[in-house]
Amino acid sequence: MRDRSIDAGRGLLVIAMVYGHVMQFFGDSQIFPLVGTLTDVINLLVFPTFVFYFGATAVLAYLKKPYISALPGMARTALRSYAVFCLSGVGYRVLRENKAFAVGTVRRVMQLTDIPGWSEFLIAFALYALLMMVGYAIFDWLSRRMAACLFVSVLCVGACLVVPYGRIPTHLALLVGGRDFAYFPVVQYMPYFLAGMLWAQGDRRTRQWLLFAAVVCSLSGVAYWHFFGFPGRFPPTWGWILLPAALVAAVVLISRAISALAGPGIGKAADALCGVLGHFGGASLYYLLGSNLVLFTLAGKGIAPAMARKSVLPWTMPIQSPQGAACWTLVLLLVLWFVAQLCARGNRRKG
Repeated sequence: MRDRSIDAGRGLLVIAMVYGHVMQFFGDSQIFPLVGTLTDVINLLVFPTFVFYFGATAVLAYLKKPYISALPGMARTALRSYAVFCLSGVGYRVLRENKAFAVGTVRRVMQLTDIPGWSEFLIAFALYALLMMVGYAIFDWLSRRMAACLFVSVLCVGACLVVPYGRIPTHLALLVGGRDFAYFPVVQYMPYFLAGMLWAQGDRRTRQWLLFAAVVCSLSGVAYWHFFGFPGRFPPTWGWILLPAALVAAVVLISRAISALAGPGIGKAADALCGVLGHFGGASLYYLLGSNLVLFTLAGKGIAPAMARKSVLPWTMPIQSPQGAACWTLVLLLVLWFVAQLCARGNRRKG
């Protein structure tokens, strides 16, 4: 059973993440201060929401099946996420940093002893799938028990306070965080995975409690910001983990509203929007990998679109600005969409 709102929500996240990456590589926050603000919001929002949807998808795609039937799907998800991480990671080292395309470069990424930038979030999804494979019965049990999920979530957020980040080796740091690379530790972000499972499995009352919990968590994150400054991201502080909870809930509600409005009349526009977002969300790994490789190449070679005021969009706006970055994000996504259509057309002809 496929929930259109999940694909629509992930589509929103894909667009936001690509937009954030364009600003991170080419934006100028000194000239355009809004670039820094938008980047912070996107950084706060996107990964936790992806984890939430991953948890919701786990219920619909895996936990509603017997373990033996669900195992191949979980294994494919883990392998696919790992492969995309490797491609993006090697691409970052070779295309962005201009390092040699050597066996050692590839081997270190594949062995997870090198976690390259703008790719590290991808390996987290492979690890979530592996945890599902190993702890299927535990996650199945948790998905129907809010109190137990709350207890586990408190422990996971509490890990931000007790993990000795400076002494954690690389492989373990993928689970609990560390300082040698920019990690997205699966333990500290686990509350969003559990919330996604509860949302997909729960009734209306459960979802109301989850929305209430999201507001409380964000208010706690705001309190952290007030007393200690903007929360740290790498490694994550408990303020960073809690702060975006209400934003995650907002994306979930917006995507559900778009999906619910689809139908005759004015709903045709919502249906079309849901279809577009669903395309990006359903092929999220492709768009994240493709956009990464393009941006790595452009940034590594020092190539940025040059503004020409007497030209046509998008060359009339500097990519360093939020508006220009938005234009070039649209261009990048359209190019990747066109390539996907060509590939699909080629496959249909072979069939």
